[in-house]
Amino acid sequence: MVRGKNFFPMQRGEKIALSVLILFSAVSFHPIARSVEVAGVLLFGWLMAALMLLSPILTLWAFWRGRPRN
Repeated sequence: MVRGKNFFPMQRGEKIALSVLILFSAVSFHPIARSVEVAGVLLFGWLMAALMLLSPILTLWAFWRGRPRN
């Protein structure tokens, strides 16, 4: 395998979206988020709901932004 070559090319926006989602997931699953309660719901639940909304929106935005304009 040639050094510096990926199996498939990823554009900059896709890399940023993937990084943001991985970072958000890591923060969401941190044990501290499981003990805080906001409006009667654990913070973990709020973060998972936000992740369910954020991930498709961010992914669609990254793909839409990276597509070629014809």
